[in-house]
Parts: sequence; C-alpha cells; structure tokens
Amino acid sequence: MNKLILVRHAERPDIPDDTVGNDILLTDKGENDAQYFAQKISYPVVSIQSSPVERCRQTANVIGDVVGIKYEDIILSRDLGEPGFIIDDGAVAWTHWKEKGHAKVNEYLLSGFEKWDGFSDLDLAVKMFDNKIRKQLLASRGGVHIWITHDTILATYVSRIMPSRLQISQWPKYLDYISVEVIGNDFIYTYFYNEAIN
Repeated sequence: MNKLILVRHAERPDIPDDTVGNDILLTDKGENDAQYFAQKISYPVVSIQSSPVERCRQTANVIGDVVGIKYEDIILSRDLGEPGFIIDDGAVAWTHWKEKGHAKVNEYLLSGFEKWDGFSDLDLAVKMFDNKIRKQLLASRGGVHIWITHDTILATYVSRIMPSRLQISQWPKYLDYISVEVIGNDFIYTYFYNEAIN
C-alpha cells in the first residue's frame, strides 16, 4: 500500500464576513470527527504534513495522536495553506473574495481558465503540486501519507486533476479528501466527498 490522502481539515465555526479566518479553530465536533477519521485508516500512516493554519495543525495533531505520529514529526507546508500553492500574492488574491464574493471565486477555482491577479496559473500550479505528490509516493517504501489542507486548495486540485471538472455541489466538506494511490505503474485518483467518513 502506497497512498497519499489530501484532506480538508475538520469542522470549524463559520468565518466572519470580510476576514480570512486563519485564527478560527476547530469545534469540539471537529476534533471528534478528526479522531474518528484517523481510526478508520486501515493501513500504517508513515507521515503527516499540514497547512500552517492552526485548524489544520489541530486536525493533524488529532490524527497524529491516533496513528502514532508525534507532533514534532508533522511537517508544515505552505503549499497546503497560508497561502497555499494556488496563491501568488495573498493580499491581492483576497481582493477577489471581497469584490466578487465566495461563489464567484469558487467557480473560478474549479473551472476558470483566465489568470486572476494574485493567483497562480491554476492548471500549471496543480501539475507542479501533483508532481510533488507523485515524488512523495515514489520515494516512499509504503504506507499512507496524510496532507491536511483547506477546501479551496483541495477543490482546485481535485477539479483540475480528475478527468472532469467538479461542480459546486461536489465542493469538499470537512474531512472530504482525494486519495492518490500507486498501483503497479499507475497513479489512481479517487475523490471522497459529501460522504460518511470512511
């Protein structure tokens, strides 16, 4: 088994309007859900990476406690958040959320082709990020790698790596994830969304 799970963090309260919300932490339910999620992983977890944003770190720590990965062994990656591989300039990108609204930005992340100021070239950024995932898997001797991120990053990656673009109805909820698994010489991508934790 050689698999990487890119997962959205567990439940948090709503983010106040006109804020990025990086200081918003998990709810008690979110912590419990993360524990349940970790208990359902049936193969050894060999590494965890997380966005530096605290709710992702909380999710990583809960999962780490369950699967036996120490806090100090969890790697923080700015590709996974703050700002994430889809963002070139966080302040400039944020103006799109403020001026256009979340729905318009989310549609852009899923299927936009033009390049917006502050954002990376999304198709190119996804290819580069996918190469990092593949390198991680090819360098691994087996087991499960878990990377904890945010909905915008997970949605952008899934929409642009799967054979067809996501619809807004497939937007990732808390602890939804994509699994990338090496089987023979192939990389198999499976998106788990809006389902019970499995």
